[in-house]
Amino acid sequence: MLPEPAHRNVIVQLFNWRFVDITTHLSRLRAAGYSHVHVSPPQKSNERVWQWWGRYQPVDFSRIEGPLGNEAEFRAMNVEADHVDIQIVVDVVANHTIDITEMPEPDFVRLSGNMIVSEHFPQFEPTDFHPRCTVSDANPESVIPCWLSGNLCDLRTETPHVRATIRDYLRKLASLGVDGFRFDAAKHIEPGFFADVLQDLPNAYSFGEVITPSPKAIPDVPVLDFYDFPLAATMKEAFDFGGNLQLLRDAASHGRALEGTRAVTFVRNHDIDRGQAGDRGLDPESQNTFGIGWRGLSAPLAEGDIVLAYAYIMGLEEGLPYVFADMIGDGVDDRRRDVYDDPRLLAFIRFHNLSLADEGGVARRPDIWLDIGSPNAIAWQRGTDRLVVINKAAEQLALRDLGKSLQPGRYIEVVTGSQLNVEAGGRVHELNVPGQTAVMFVRQQP
Repeated sequence: MLPEPAHRNVIVQLFNWRFVDITTHLSRLRAAGYSHVHVSPPQKSNERVWQWWGRYQPVDFSRIEGPLGNEAEFRAMNVEADHVDIQIVVDVVANHTIDITEMPEPDFVRLSGNMIVSEHFPQFEPTDFHPRCTVSDANPESVIPCWLSGNLCDLRTETPHVRATIRDYLRKLASLGVDGFRFDAAKHIEPGFFADVLQDLPNAYSFGEVITPSPKAIPDVPVLDFYDFPLAATMKEAFDFGGNLQLLRDAASHGRALEGTRAVTFVRNHDIDRGQAGDRGLDPESQNTFGIGWRGLSAPLAEGDIVLAYAYIMGLEEGLPYVFADMIGDGVDDRRRDVYDDPRLLAFIRFHNLSLADEGGVARRPDIWLDIGSPNAIAWQRGTDRLVVINKAAEQLALRDLGKSLQPGRYIEVVTGSQLNVEAGGRVHELNVPGQTAVMFVRQQP
């Protein structure tokens, strides 16, 4: 039998879930092995837009209210999270406010030329916004001061007043029990902003969103970890038809992933999911870079690639794994209904948690990469008592004399419960891995 993990270290995004629904699921999330829950933006937002992206159009940072719930429900969610030892991470939208093409009421924002001349935000004045211009990645000078899509009112996050407003909002969230923050559109905010607004919250876990395939494009912000979009791009390439899984072997050292100590590793998030639904997420060009399992609009989603990619991130020593769970009852044909309790995913999470530092009395289990001579498979040890093999090919993978330094004994596979014998000398005499399958073995304690 596999032991129960003593520790947990996995985030789940409950995308656009109401606070009361999250509250009812928290005990099950803890039992499933999750340590953190990422909730959607809770501040008063543009309620004219009932769809999910309305939550990403802040109106009033002093109020917790809207389609996801009110402040009392938000506080109750945090109380229950503390009770079951789950940390709540809140999505923070500090770069911008509303989309002027979807204003909550006529003349909520008025422009003269490219300047806001009047607005109805309770915490801001027209001078708190940058002049209107459109962000273009081809023009680096536009990335921070210009408006996303040319329509989202861009805050002057470099100014003391805007920073003080966001700092007060984060303090309010912390007073309600929040443990950390995910900063939306972090690429479009100057790096010095984050240390300033987090200065009173040194124990909060925070990470940011910078959508790029290049680790070099991630800013140096000591107070933030970041989504590992570079690794997602590498996994997309590696798991694609004709791709080479060896690209994933120690990917960070080859410039294909973030260093694991600052990486939130993920397979899908709401931008990817919504893009595949044609519902205001990443556009098809970006899906071609980051959309694991994506073959274009006319092709079915290769869900096997998604499952194997989750096995990969749960098998790594470093990085904080992140799972996407889709919003409830939206009725959109999003090509895949992501859930937090898929049985294979739960088994991968169990492996991850059983491989954390100090599990079973082992200080750490570094990745030890194995040579198996196939572009369609990858294998590695976690220290000397864990083993991972991923086979993306349709055909069975037949391995002989596998391993470098595994401890001898009987190992249990986390998904199927099948057993594997490791012989004296640390070798596996024979292991057959079915096509499109990941196997993750844990040594049975004597």
